[in-house]
Amino acid sequence: MINYKQTINLCFAIALTVFICSCGGNSKKVAAEIEAEAFEEAENQLIEEIDKVVHDMPPPSEVPYLLQATGSDFNAELINDLNNVTKYENSTDKAAMNLGAYATDIGYLSAYDQVQDALKYMETCQKLADQIGIASAFELELMERFERNLGNRDSLANLINYAMDVAEEKLEATDRLQTIALVLSGSYIEGLYLSVMVIDTYPEDLLPEASRNLILEPLVKIIIDQKEPLNDVVRLLKDLKSDDTIANVVAEFDILRVLYQEDLAEIDKKIAEGDPNFMLNRDMLVDIISEVKRIRNEMVK
Repeated sequence: MINYKQTINLCFAIALTVFICSCGGNSKKVAAEIEAEAFEEAENQLIEEIDKVVHDMPPPSEVPYLLQATGSDFNAELINDLNNVTKYENSTDKAAMNLGAYATDIGYLSAYDQVQDALKYMETCQKLADQIGIASAFELELMERFERNLGNRDSLANLINYAMDVAEEKLEATDRLQTIALVLSGSYIEGLYLSVMVIDTYPEDLLPEASRNLILEPLVKIIIDQKEPLNDVVRLLKDLKSDDTIANVVAEFDILRVLYQEDLAEIDKKIAEGDPNFMLNRDMLVDIISEVKRIRNEMVK
């Protein structure tokens, strides 16, 4: 994949060479046109990359619904508290990341039929969307549809996924690519956090170890399966024009990416060998769990 910064540098060098070598009054104009075309091409490539990541990323409702399907119990303490929204009022970047987080929380609430709370979280997403300039993603008609469908959790999941798709389209239309990446990052890390916390808070004295591992194995697999979406998000973030926020998120996610590579190397080997006695368990993900909790706590505070 072509790196955004490398593309800009290369094309600028070409433009400069043309400028130096050309003669006559049109040289500056030609150089400016080449440089403008280079920027446009690089931006188009970045938009294509964002579209691919959005397509490949699990929607906000997917991981919560997978958790519910494993039989894990609902835990209201796991989701981002609505009272935290006041902390994001003075930061567009914080608002963007936690818009993604709250959207995933709506998926979690909907999956467990906590519909009244899901509606409250939709209203909070509406406020954050307004703050970052995309209020129409949560327009009145959508909010009314959400309220009318409180008895149908599948419809609620589809509606929050749709709202986030619209939000991303509106941000892309106004070239706010960094903001899209932050929304995606927030949604991704919240889904991963819910997954690791279901495992981390599972009672150790409830069942014998073998039985506990058998129950937790599908939850561990959900976490393992988030490796590729993580790689996609990291690649996207690194292709963006960096600022302090993007650089910080890249650094945090890069640590998590390395932990995935290290912790999953032995797991992938065992799975490939087809060891009949091999079973996924929480202890294989200790480092990942710890890092996800740290990143998420930084995000919501």
